[in-house]
Amino acid sequence: MDRGIFCRDKKALFDTVRGMQGSIVALVTPFDDHGQVDTTALRSLIERHIVSGTDAIVVCATTGEAPTLSAQEQREVIEESVRIAARRIPIIAGTGTYATGSSVEKTRDAQKAGADACLVVFPYYNRPTPIGIQRHIEEIARVGMPLIPYHHPGRTGVRLSAQFLAALMALPEVVAIKDCSGDMDAIIQLISMTDKPVLTGDDVYSPALIAVGGKGVISVLANVIPKEWKEMIDLCLRGNFSAARDIFYRFYPLYRAMALETNPQCVKYAVGLLGLCRDHLRLPLLVPQDVVQEEIRQEMGRLGLLTQSITAGIG
Repeated sequence: MDRGIFCRDKKALFDTVRGMQGSIVALVTPFDDHGQVDTTALRSLIERHIVSGTDAIVVCATTGEAPTLSAQEQREVIEESVRIAARRIPIIAGTGTYATGSSVEKTRDAQKAGADACLVVFPYYNRPTPIGIQRHIEEIARVGMPLIPYHHPGRTGVRLSAQFLAALMALPEVVAIKDCSGDMDAIIQLISMTDKPVLTGDDVYSPALIAVGGKGVISVLANVIPKEWKEMIDLCLRGNFSAARDIFYRFYPLYRAMALETNPQCVKYAVGLLGLCRDHLRLPLLVPQDVVQEEIRQEMGRLGLLTQSITAGIG
């Protein structure tokens, strides 16, 4: 890849993502019928978000099935996403693993590929102590790339205090934090302790988070309704919660359908119904059960989304 057009000094890179807010999509990774990354569909997905006004795109994270991607595939997805975006929208690369060395290497790869920031989930499965997590983030921060720590106790088995998260956010490389703890009291404490953006990773908490000073969402639902979710988030950020509430409740049943099975099984199926990519997942993830598929189809049909299906992303 010719990275010349993506070369930026450190200040310019950090300026791109400082103050990050809004509707940021956690993008699905499209696969073709042979189980390989579908770059044609990837282009269509990214172009759709640019047109829809999405504020940034996260690739190779949980919704992007990062645990099933090889290191080479992850590098290629990030490089291709950066190439397609061509600086029209920030690309954030998921680089966190449960091994510090591997996370540092993936972050360096993302930096070389031209990504604008990295999203780093706290180590999962091995459940390190808070000090171990601090050292982990500090080592990744030494790469010199804008960093967004990702706090998700349900996925990692580790729940951290607002005080500890605020201390991590004081690192100069940390530009925001993504929180999926579901603990609004702790989130409010965290917001009061930092001047950096606090983002939720759970769509349903978006209005409440913004109401208490949060700055937006790294969204699953935006894969399906990018324009509408962007509008809702922007209304919240402008303080027009009455208008935002109307949009939120219109799409709340769809959010509920997206949460019936483990993410990204439901959202990948929904994006497939839109004709944007195939609904293929990699084991151990599976296409949703028939009853869940029906629920998703019903909600998308009720919203008129199935009449807007797009087929350009499928070759």
